[in-house]
Amino acid sequence: MKVVVIGIDGATWDPVIPYIEKGLLPGYSQFWNNGLHGPLISTIPYITQPGWKAYSMGKNPGKMGVYFWSKIDWKDMKIKNINSLGFDGVDYWDILGEKGYKTAIIDMPSTFPPKPVNGVLITGIPHGSGNWVYPPEFEQKIPEWYPKESVHLFVKNEDPKVTMDGLEKEIKSRFDMAEMLWDHDLIHISVVMNDHVSHFMWNNEEIMYRNLKANDEGIQRILNKNKDGYTILMSDHGNGPIEDEFYANELLAEHGILIKKEFREKKISREDVVKFGTKLGLDKLARKLPYSFQKRIIQRIQHIESSMETGLEEKIDWKETRVIALDEGLFYVNPLYYDEREDIIENLRKILENFTSKSGKKVYKNIFRGDEVYWGKYVNEAPDIVAITNEIYHQRYPLSGYIWASDIPEEKWGYRLRQVGHHRIQGIFGLVGPGIEARYTKASIYDLAPTILKIFGCEIPKEMDGKSLI
Repeated sequence: MKVVVIGIDGATWDPVIPYIEKGLLPGYSQFWNNGLHGPLISTIPYITQPGWKAYSMGKNPGKMGVYFWSKIDWKDMKIKNINSLGFDGVDYWDILGEKGYKTAIIDMPSTFPPKPVNGVLITGIPHGSGNWVYPPEFEQKIPEWYPKESVHLFVKNEDPKVTMDGLEKEIKSRFDMAEMLWDHDLIHISVVMNDHVSHFMWNNEEIMYRNLKANDEGIQRILNKNKDGYTILMSDHGNGPIEDEFYANELLAEHGILIKKEFREKKISREDVVKFGTKLGLDKLARKLPYSFQKRIIQRIQHIESSMETGLEEKIDWKETRVIALDEGLFYVNPLYYDEREDIIENLRKILENFTSKSGKKVYKNIFRGDEVYWGKYVNEAPDIVAITNEIYHQRYPLSGYIWASDIPEEKWGYRLRQVGHHRIQGIFGLVGPGIEARYTKASIYDLAPTILKIFGCEIPKEMDGKSLI
């Protein structure tokens, strides 16, 4: 028996169904018409991390101890990134490995640095320095056609059709790797490029269809090879159109509960470097270089500070600041003001409730305390406030000097495109295989680990929050 999980980052049924009805996406169609299918409800916040790990561990962030890509370290006055070592829990493939099943995990975010598995683990974003594959010697077997990370990003100075040419190859590489590792009992594939396309090309029908078609071709390949096994289609969250982005910490600063301090801006910005390189035609030259060289160039540019957005660490007064926001509606109260915590939270709630967009719409539709959203032994580390936005607005946490991204002057954006799409809580789910009947269901991302364990006949750990769907 074989189980293959096809994880498409940021996928949702909304843009897919019209093409299914036209007979243009036969791979997706097999799940929608012949399998168990429906929306997959993600974590809160509905974001790549912790979404993917909620899938593999079957637990909510309050049990895993991770709520976002990073966490606030008030003592050291830093925003610290979180990798795979920051999660508390066991991935379902570890349970399968203990039972003797061979597993191959391909490109799943939040798996770096790699942990030992009974098989192969090729880690996904975000990567750090050092080994990124288990077992380490497998790195020597990875072909040149498999890029470690995507280097094809939508930018102003490149035709999106050209960018999509590269993305199609990268999407194909994930399915090629699955076929290369076909002798494993459980294969998980993540296709993270889909999320990037959704963020920047949601309103470009031609590019969106090319993206869906590239994924569909890979799905068809897997379904044709796995006719006697189970195939699961899933995503970490969905996507949809947005009207604008806003900078929550600029809002807090305007209301005096985040205090900025003087900061010397860098003379040369990331945007300046890209602009200069484009003027000289270096961007076109870089595209002809091997993938490894392209990646090094991108990494060096990314380490240069942006003129449009800057981090918080050097720009705020940590002792005077009452509240710091992270992305996706997460707000944390400074522990130095524990005695004033309830008053601060009440004031913050009023600020958020009264916050409206430039078009007059309410930005936040629901405001919760952290322990109303999460449960488990790490709930004391949860955000003090979890504010769910009207989904046409996206909350960001860097400082830009502006509350609304649409107010930032065009020259400050440099090479960057504005986001036109962002996350939704409803992702995509489908399951086909022996004994599975066509039926609509509304599943939770926590249900996938228990479902896979049940297919293999393994006991479902009691600490998992989900239940088997079959």
